Amino acid sequence: MPIHTHLLNGSHKRIGTPKLSPDAFCIHCFRNLGAMRSVAQRVKTEARHICPEKLLSLQPSAPPPYN
Repeated sequence: MPIHTHLLNGSHKRIGTPKLSPDAFCIHCFRNLGAMRSVAQRVKTEARHICPEKLLSLQPSAPPPYN
């Protein structure tokens, strides 16, 4: 098929680039987790990210009292 036929049909138009949200960061260690395509992917990635700072924030701030 000649090239001018493709140009006439409009197939030369590029498909848009994928939409990426701003980079995701860990709020505990400030590590860049990368650009995400959707909010669901961002939430899933942030939940899977495990760092020492995140584990430390999950610990109680003071030991429980002994009764």
